Amino acid sequence: MIPVGVGRGLMSSMERIAIQEITDKRRKKIEKKKEAGQKGLVARFLLGIRF
Repeated sequence: MIPVGVGRGLMSSMERIAIQEITDKRRKKIEKKKEAGQKGLVARFLLGIRF
């Protein structure tokens, strides 16, 4: 049998890892959207379109 303290430690560390993976995915999506938006602004500037 696994002691309760060890089990809780394992579960909490697994939880932290899962939360970190989820937040990393969200962060990457946000960064991609920002990059796309920045490219749009640069393209508008190069084309001379006022915004």
